Amino acid sequence: MVIEQIFISPGHNYFGHAGRPPDDFPLQEVERIECVAGHGIRGDRFYDYKDDYHGQITFISREAFDALQAKFPTVQKSPGVLRRNVIVSGIDLTSLIGAEFELQGLRFVGTGPCRPC
Repeated sequence: MVIEQIFISPGHNYFGHAGRPPDDFPLQEVERIECVAGHGIRGDRFYDYKDDYHGQITFISREAFDALQAKFPTVQKSPGVLRRNVIVSGIDLTSLIGAEFELQGLRFVGTGPCRPC
């Protein structure tokens, strides 16, 4: 698995906004993040979001994004538009659901698919 890009955002644009317009918190591409066990990514919108929350960090595969872009060739966007934290390549992320895995010395648990907002 290769890390392609990393993003954080200080606030929620869509999550928890049912019936309200979205906010305007920009997604910021960063070179590195600080992951805190049981809390998430320091400085991200899901850091300490709520007790026992299982989405402190989200992944999407570059291959899945490229396939999506191929279906909509006139729309040219960065993978960051999907508001996921880590863009990776070289792995089927669904194979990590329910599994513990390691990435650059950090241990993660794949808790489930990350559905669109």
